[in-house]
Amino acid sequence: MAKRLATVDALSKGRVRLCIGVGWMREELEACGIDFSSRGRRTDECIDVMRALWADTEPDGASFDGEFFSFAHAHTHPKPHQSGGVPIHIGGHSPASIRRAARRGDGWQPLGLSGEALTTALARLGQEAGEAGRDPKNIEITISGLSTGTTAESVSELEEMGVDRLVVTCLQADLGAVKEEMSQVAATVGLAPAVRASP
Repeated sequence: MAKRLATVDALSKGRVRLCIGVGWMREELEACGIDFSSRGRRTDECIDVMRALWADTEPDGASFDGEFFSFAHAHTHPKPHQSGGVPIHIGGHSPASIRRAARRGDGWQPLGLSGEALTTALARLGQEAGEAGRDPKNIEITISGLSTGTTAESVSELEEMGVDRLVVTCLQADLGAVKEEMSQVAATVGLAPAVRASP
């Protein structure tokens, strides 16, 4: 996974962002041979392993000795285009996802939170980040929302809360209808339509 992500990041000149979650469905994880009770620790270690492999550790290569992964003098190329590796955003809304984002994430993407619940979660993220010795402002916040609920006012409220990115979901399936819907959202929030250069 680390090599695949680094390769796509190198080819795209730094356009990759990885959003991960640990999963909630016991049967799904057990079908993959994963102990459900260890999924959080395994996820933390996966993040550490990928970052170790993305680091410039030449000529000796990367080494890691953890609970789930262990290797020495591993060489993997290409390295990501982005300095520091591919940004890792943590998805979820549980206390564990907030803690993981605060300690290890480049970003946090809460799912299904809005209003007071989102405000409380963001405050907890800031507190957890501070306790981990990190500046909460360095953790990007991404929120998902439906096109029908996206207004200039809702975007302004999210900005005031410290949200960096809004991912808008369209209700249409046809590509032409999706483009029209996205154009309407752009107009609603005061964004200029994208202009594509001729090939």
